Amino acid sequence: MATINSVIVEGNLVKAAELSRWSDNTPYCRFTIASNESYKDQNGQWQDIPSFIDCLVKGAYAESMAKHLLKGRRVTVQGRLKQQRWTDTAGTKRTAIVVKVTEISLSPFGTNNFRPAQEQQSPSDYVENEPESYSNDMFDGSEEIPF
Repeated sequence: MATINSVIVEGNLVKAAELSRWSDNTPYCRFTIASNESYKDQNGQWQDIPSFIDCLVKGAYAESMAKHLLKGRRVTVQGRLKQQRWTDTAGTKRTAIVVKVTEISLSPFGTNNFRPAQEQQSPSDYVENEPESYSNDMFDGSEEIPF
């Protein structure tokens, strides 16, 4: 019986995405989103509690997205949760959950005080021909994400 595994997260990129390649030369892109939960404290002041969500995109989609996923940019991602399990060099069993991204929506430049990572480039250098959202149908659920 199939189960539902779907997630949507909105937040700001903690740092620029990192584009790499697996041993079979498939490109993949990693990034982390900070998503805040807001609440009023005892003094009536708003407080934010960030959650840091690790995300991964693979294939040609990763290559095309990497240049747009810059520190501070607000994004909305859709995808599936994937739990990774491994044993570290000390023999300790470890786990992590990542979002295997299938769609990314980018906020317009200028929202949330976004500034490109490289000051010498203007937002128009990044935005030229940039769609508002992207879709990735490369994940079939069979591959492992290396850590």
